[in-house]
Amino acid sequence: MLDNKRMVKYNGESTYSITIAGLKRTLPIIGIGEIQIGNGRFRAYIASDSELVLGDVEFISTVSRELANLMKEYNPEVIVTPEAKAIALTYGVSRELGLARFIVARKSVKTYMGEYTYVKVNSITTKGDQFLILDSNSMKYIINKNVCLVDDVASTGNTINALEELMKINNAHVVCKAVIWIEGPWISSNDILHLGELPIFIA
Repeated sequence: MLDNKRMVKYNGESTYSITIAGLKRTLPIIGIGEIQIGNGRFRAYIASDSELVLGDVEFISTVSRELANLMKEYNPEVIVTPEAKAIALTYGVSRELGLARFIVARKSVKTYMGEYTYVKVNSITTKGDQFLILDSNSMKYIINKNVCLVDDVASTGNTINALEELMKINNAHVVCKAVIWIEGPWISSNDILHLGELPIFIA
């Protein structure tokens, strides 16, 4: 079961050190409850990047530049991200690519939205179903545009796949998908642009 390099035995560690884009960072290891892998269920832990993507200016600036370099050849016209962890990253990537605007798929309906479209998504780090929602202005903006989907981490791929479904509903063309890290055993390293890999710790 542990032959996948992105799945390792948890031995009680509290932190995980990693180097990415020349930056060394130490991430806290947190429990996320039980997860399904193959035919088994395991207690699982992840190295959380929340503090990095929500406030580490050097980190956000550096990985934004590196991701933008990977995405340039796809010529995206707009970047779309789910609320909320990857918003700063998406701003940085959009700025590096010279894009005037990016789109955030919200997770709740606001009174000012007017017309909206949505899809349901389930994430391994959040209990229960969530929704990704585009308001009427965002819906109009992405029609017939070449879109790149950006998030901080892709684990099961459920969030990225839900975003892609939302783009199809709104007649946008997904030309690439990009994250800082792919995590765990679920996603092939060929399926999504990424800068590094994170393990799932299981017990």
